[in-house]
Amino acid sequence: MGLKPERRVTVTVAGRRGDYHVWTLATWCYELKEFLEEDLGVKLAVEVMEEDSELPRLYIDNTLVFEGLPGEEGYLIEIIKHYVSAMREKWEV
Repeated sequence: MGLKPERRVTVTVAGRRGDYHVWTLATWCYELKEFLEEDLGVKLAVEVMEEDSELPRLYIDNTLVFEGLPGEEGYLIEIIKHYVSAMREKWEV
């Protein structure tokens, strides 16, 4: 039996160019990338996209999962882990 191919997950931070909150959210995603990959067993791609919105938006695989800036990095981890865990159930069906 061969190994299963590694699941790829794309995390996109969207918002206005130069916005402090967008920059902060994107920085957190880049900083947490390796930790999340190991913890979740997925290959994570982080992207930043310009979008005209009042608050930064966090998309996972093109699905909006959060709008705004979490109070701290720990909340961001939980948001991503919760979504990926829910999606894993669908992947395994």
